[in-house]
Amino acid sequence: MNDNTLQQLNPSWSELHAMILATSEQMKETDRRMQETDRRIKKIHEETERCLKETYEKTEKQIQDINKNYGGFTNEFGKMVEDLCKPAALEIFKKEGIGIDHIYEGPRHGRKEEEEIEVDVLLCNKKEAVAVEVKTTCFKKDVDYFLKQMKHFKEIFHEFEGKTIYLAIAAMRFANGSDKFALRNGLYVLSPLSDGMFTLGKPHNRKEY
Repeated sequence: MNDNTLQQLNPSWSELHAMILATSEQMKETDRRMQETDRRIKKIHEETERCLKETYEKTEKQIQDINKNYGGFTNEFGKMVEDLCKPAALEIFKKEGIGIDHIYEGPRHGRKEEEEIEVDVLLCNKKEAVAVEVKTTCFKKDVDYFLKQMKHFKEIFHEFEGKTIYLAIAAMRFANGSDKFALRNGLYVLSPLSDGMFTLGKPHNRKEY
């Protein structure tokens, strides 16, 4: 092995120093590029978060506006259903032998411990009364809740203690067989006809309180 070969295998200190400097510069450049990449990623992340926050706030406001408008609409629609239901129920229950001579204006409110109780429509005579729950769309849970409330009806509304109370539910739409569910549980069911009137579904064993 000659001296040139040894020199290639054993670089001088100056050459080694130059290699170290070159490697160090490369590492610095790599680090600089990584930092620049990190800055860009952070900036993109911050911009994305800002856009998402703005979108969320706009969407939240739109949802609130929709809920406000929809709530007002459903309240008005529910009132309309009540107004349609009252005269129809008067005629319907007269045919059933329940001669109504008084309709309470507006819903009746009461409280049993921590639970608020509301009856949308009350029709009565001297001996009997019909409590009607009115819904735009009726679900089975609405029937269950109405039945639960009515267990305490006479405890709250003492003027009805001497009367026989029948239950009815009126709705523009009955979802998932809730009308049949109501009939099985002893409630009369008032369903709308195309001319704005209501038809009566009669329970096999009507519930009385």
